[in-house]
Amino acid sequence: MLNINPVQKIGHLMAIDDQGYLVNECSWQSIQSPWTDCVEALRNLCVEEFGDRLHSLYLRGSVPRGQGILNISDLDSVAIFRQKVTPEMIATINSLESQLEKQFKFCQKIEISFAERNYVQEDIYWQAILQTQGLCIYGEDMRSQFPRFKPSLDLVSHAFQIAEDIAETQTILRQTPKQFHNFDATIKQRCLWINKRIVRTGFELVMLRENSFTRDLYPCYERFAKHFPAQSKLMYKSLELAIQPSSDRDGLLMFLSHFGSWLASEVNRTFNN
Repeated sequence: MLNINPVQKIGHLMAIDDQGYLVNECSWQSIQSPWTDCVEALRNLCVEEFGDRLHSLYLRGSVPRGQGILNISDLDSVAIFRQKVTPEMIATINSLESQLEKQFKFCQKIEISFAERNYVQEDIYWQAILQTQGLCIYGEDMRSQFPRFKPSLDLVSHAFQIAEDIAETQTILRQTPKQFHNFDATIKQRCLWINKRIVRTGFELVMLRENSFTRDLYPCYERFAKHFPAQSKLMYKSLELAIQPSSDRDGLLMFLSHFGSWLASEVNRTFNN
């Protein structure tokens, strides 16, 4: 059997204008078929389920930039609510995600993140995410109320939490019994989740030195490898696992214990000095 490399050299750094601000590349016109059907279904279901409780709905990620890849890309969205988010609303969100994933099987994962409007109006991280990477597809577009952003610590999504994410993943991997009927799928799902975070954390380590920003996986790896050549092979392995996840639990645990520990230590050294 041929061993086909799953890694494609796709993606790019976000554009920066002549004042140094990041340029939001998302637009309705960039959303391509069949992603358009998925986006419309997401919007319609959220409006139907939440009604006036839903203040606005945003897309982010590769799809609104016209770079969604069938069977690889996720559909990432953010729902902003007018009120406190209840456990019942969270259960509804989880149900909508599952419903849409079953309907649109070409989508690797559908994620509906959520926040309350009052919180977003005070939180610089959410403002940075929506301003630089968001496309409003329903409701009042809040981005006009937010400042513009240059590459900065405001855009760090994963690095500050990576040690906890790795530890949590190691616990889940160890505690999932082999006889569990969905063992392979569970391990693969967690493998994909943690390795996307590892690759993007790698870029966050060098973002300020690069004076740029991206969430695209290959450019994240490439820029990390430029500054940490001794760790480039291990980061490339993480990149492979983020694209083609493995169900080899023991191998993943060994990888996280070795490279994950180094990465968490480097994050601590970089951001706490």
